[in-house]
Amino acid sequence: MKILKTYPLLFWGLLIVGFSSAQGQKAWFADGYHGGLYGHYPMWQASFMVSELTKNPGWSINLEIEPETWDTVSVKDAENFKRFQDYYAQKGRFGRIEFVNPAYAQPYAYNISGECLIRQFRYGIDKTLEYFPQATYTTYSCEEPCFTSSLPQILKGFGYQYAVIRNPNTCWGGYSSGFGKDLVNWIGPDGTSLLSVPRYACEDLLPGSTWQTESWSNSNAFIQKCFDNGVKYPVGMTFQDAGWNGGPWGNQYKPTEYTTWTAYIDMIKEKVEADDWKFSQEDIKPGLMWGAPVLQKISQEIRVSENQLVMGEKMASLDYLYTGKVWPAADFAEAWRTLMLAQHHDCWIVPYNGKPGHTWADNVSKWTDSANKIAADKIEGLFVLESVIENKQKYIRVFNTLGNTRTGIVEVGMCEGLNTEELSVLNEEGKILLSQISTDDKGSPVLLFEATVPAMGNATFILDKQKAKNKPLTNVNNLLNGALQVETEYYVLTFDPNKGGAISSWIDKKAGNRQLVQEGKALNSLKGYFYKEEKFYKSTDLKANVSIKEQGPLLVRILIENKIGQSNYTQCVTLLNSQPRVDFSLHIDWHGQPGIGAYDQTHNYKAEEYKKAFYNDLYKLHLQFPFRGVGERLFKNAPFDVCETRLNNTIYSSWDSIKHNVILNWVDVANHANNYGVALFVDHTTSYLQTDELPLGLTVQYTGKALWGRDYRIHGPINMHYSLLPHKGNWEHPNVEYMSSDWNEPFIAQFILQEGAQKSRSLLEVKNKNLHLSSVTISNKDLLVRIYSTSFKSDGHEIQWNCKVDKIELVDLNGKVTESVEIVKNKNGTITTKLNIPQFGFRTLKLTNASL
Repeated sequence: MKILKTYPLLFWGLLIVGFSSAQGQKAWFADGYHGGLYGHYPMWQASFMVSELTKNPGWSINLEIEPETWDTVSVKDAENFKRFQDYYAQKGRFGRIEFVNPAYAQPYAYNISGECLIRQFRYGIDKTLEYFPQATYTTYSCEEPCFTSSLPQILKGFGYQYAVIRNPNTCWGGYSSGFGKDLVNWIGPDGTSLLSVPRYACEDLLPGSTWQTESWSNSNAFIQKCFDNGVKYPVGMTFQDAGWNGGPWGNQYKPTEYTTWTAYIDMIKEKVEADDWKFSQEDIKPGLMWGAPVLQKISQEIRVSENQLVMGEKMASLDYLYTGKVWPAADFAEAWRTLMLAQHHDCWIVPYNGKPGHTWADNVSKWTDSANKIAADKIEGLFVLESVIENKQKYIRVFNTLGNTRTGIVEVGMCEGLNTEELSVLNEEGKILLSQISTDDKGSPVLLFEATVPAMGNATFILDKQKAKNKPLTNVNNLLNGALQVETEYYVLTFDPNKGGAISSWIDKKAGNRQLVQEGKALNSLKGYFYKEEKFYKSTDLKANVSIKEQGPLLVRILIENKIGQSNYTQCVTLLNSQPRVDFSLHIDWHGQPGIGAYDQTHNYKAEEYKKAFYNDLYKLHLQFPFRGVGERLFKNAPFDVCETRLNNTIYSSWDSIKHNVILNWVDVANHANNYGVALFVDHTTSYLQTDELPLGLTVQYTGKALWGRDYRIHGPINMHYSLLPHKGNWEHPNVEYMSSDWNEPFIAQFILQEGAQKSRSLLEVKNKNLHLSSVTISNKDLLVRIYSTSFKSDGHEIQWNCKVDKIELVDLNGKVTESVEIVKNKNGTITTKLNIPQFGFRTLKLTNASL
């Protein structure tokens, strides 16, 4: 990250404090460089590193350089780059230069999917090896807080032995918890252990700074503190930005030895006892500008591409097996390249950096658009688009990219003028299905129908010109107090115009008519502090217009029209009669530039001040969910993890007290017994709220000053989607992670020209819904299937394969075979395997010569 990295350069003027009692005992320091083509990397950097290494024989460097950088440097600075390559091959790799983070675009890791993290490492390692074939990856380290709880199993899958869980010199966007002494066993949620250097328990945040911990310069005071607290081999760390030309980083304490991370850990691992650290996702303290309009837009764009690209790969895998179409490796590599660049940490923390039209935010839109076009081509390439022709049957093929057979609502685009009174949808047995004409988010007509589609496969449906018998299955009643009551198979909801149109009552019929709303309160209402007016605005203070937008046999949509401050907004609530999830869309047409947050920092923002308005979610505009009888426990998903919170509340207002308040895909608030809860799904990574008074809230908007004094302004209307899922049991039952996948990977449907010989087909089926298809791809004619488990059960997970294979093996993330998998042949021609996998673990299966 380029901006304001001049602050750490003040080390050149540090005053040497008097000798401490520890003087004479040795300390170590991990120096290095961070950056790259998209962040910061001058063309003279390669020559500079070789010159400084030659000039300073005691210096070692750890490199965290964006791998794509070498594509450009090898052309624009070919001679010096060749010199650097030769130096690495002949001298550097033997203890003087270490590549520590090969991730393609240095993502924060906690804010994107686990599958995306794997691709960041896979493509990054491959790119680096193109230019440095002798490179090894032994220790993971990063300058930014690029951590997530599941990194141990990801890193070990790529052959890593060690990690470093600290980022002492760039804590603008957060930091890790302090724990332990010299070394710890970083234990991930699946039980994988990785020997690691922690941020020591005694390593405090640096006074007077909002971007450093005490180990950034190996001060005399810090090293003395380490020795006093039992740290035997204290080590500091700073990765300089590529482009800083000061050479070896200055250290106060003498004697200090520069080291690569692997050399350091190899040296001390037999000399100290490592403490076990069951690292929680909440041990990552990320302090980003949650709710800022630009950050919200970036996060939504990335989420769409993440979903589309994984679905595109699954569809292309079916196309490869079903039709023999060539696997489009180059296309997917380019799609992943642009998506990975969009996940770069600078996109999230300095989105406005860059020239107009070429800011990080601008580039995210371009990169994700590119990835989406490639993914869409793979998804739609299986189909021939055609509207309904008069008096002819047409066929709709529906694909399911999940590993389980599922029943749900299919949405397919239609031509103008059709309605369900003129046509019907039939399944393969000729049964007329419930259907409904609706509109999508853009106002275009779509056909909805309820379908059952086999796992990782497809089913074919007939659109026929015959009258359907579709009648609304939901009851909508106007109550005496002006409220609107909606009843489905699952719920009875009451929308109260006098409370801003919010939900004043929510009865869960499947849970003994349980009331979900606190008495006198209302769900899905908005509240925020508008500091220019110096007041809280609440949507419940105004009377709203509540109306039926759409009602049919499948669903009913309720439209809420209201104001927050001076701005109009709408919420559309969709209730499906046959499914328990309730979907919401929020649209706000902002009037002017309202200031939303704890206070105005327009004229008094200081980088070194601990307290900042953008930290405090309680004053941001947020959705409120005052649920009744839940909130004592909270669970949230993370990349390859589900974490139970240890927080009493999520509210903080200062850099030194950051709390992990991040919602990736979902949070689930439960009662104390953990046998009833409500899950919240959201369409982008952001923050959630929980206080003593509010069981759950969701950040919607913040405007005002944030990091580096940037003004985070309104750029247009806000559009966001979220869903609520009440449920009996805990988050594992009823499969909240599965429901999240169902929401993120909807059915894919298009018209086809003809029915074809094959109707329903399924490549595979996972019997347990807590096992999830993380990815399905083709590699060298082999089928690769990665499965992630959220099941408490760890052994005997059954998978049915509807294909022929020579053999099935487990492979690590480098493609190395780790275990053979027993194949059981069934009488019906299918084969079955059983998979042992710990909760929150993933396994990659290679099916050699898979065919139908």
